[in-house]
Amino acid sequence: MTRKALSWEGQKLAVLRERWDRPHVHVYSSIDSTNTLAVELADEGAAAGTIVLADEQTGGRGVGKRRWHSAKGGGLYISLVLRPQEVPNPLLLPLLAGLGAARAVQGLVSGAAVGVKWPNDLIVADRKAGGVIAEASWSGERPKFIVLGIGVNVHQRAADFPAALRDVAISLDMAAGRKVSRLELADRIIDVLETSCLNPPEILDREVLRRFDDYDWLRDRRCSIDSGGSAPLLGTAVGIAPDGALLFRPDRGALQRVTAGRVVVQELPTPDF
Repeated sequence: MTRKALSWEGQKLAVLRERWDRPHVHVYSSIDSTNTLAVELADEGAAAGTIVLADEQTGGRGVGKRRWHSAKGGGLYISLVLRPQEVPNPLLLPLLAGLGAARAVQGLVSGAAVGVKWPNDLIVADRKAGGVIAEASWSGERPKFIVLGIGVNVHQRAADFPAALRDVAISLDMAAGRKVSRLELADRIIDVLETSCLNPPEILDREVLRRFDDYDWLRDRRCSIDSGGSAPLLGTAVGIAPDGALLFRPDRGALQRVTAGRVVVQELPTPDF
């Protein structure tokens, strides 16, 4: 059941609109999915910069239709409508958003390692702390709109996660050893999304690739790639290509470019989340 709200984190809706310098901020105490509503609003003509924010998602989702655990008051669940003139390489959108989210989070959890797991996961202290989902609507070869959604675990304790996730999920509070402000995190996330994804490039330049190298959590890790074939491919992740593909060296054969598929790190538990 969708329930609207007049405030979030003690800030009234009018204050949030002024704080983020935009007239279109939609806040809900509970909603199925911020991305689902943001897509609907964008399809109806919502302006670029429109934000959908919720205190709880009852049907939050990640890549591959997997469910995103979105406990009430536990995390940041936010979606942003963008209307770029061109998106020459859609593969870069979740990567750029993920890199931006990692840089935003880094300043809030000093002392804990922060990284991006290709293509869209936010990793903190070797555990999953968040993820990015990008959805687009096209008119021919041009984008009508892009919706970027980010979910970040903020206030959860280990016991708040489902049993299957407790060994692989983490919140920012757990990583920082203190209570992290969801409002400050939202400020940072909104800024990086609009800065990094408003006019995405076709390829990544040297400076952005260097930043990815700093945050590339998969680099040099043993993993398997499941692309829907007969059997997963085993090997080692070795970096990110300028076009956003994962560079993967299989145990047998030549270096490969991976543009789609599920990546499972071999030494870690792998629940479906």
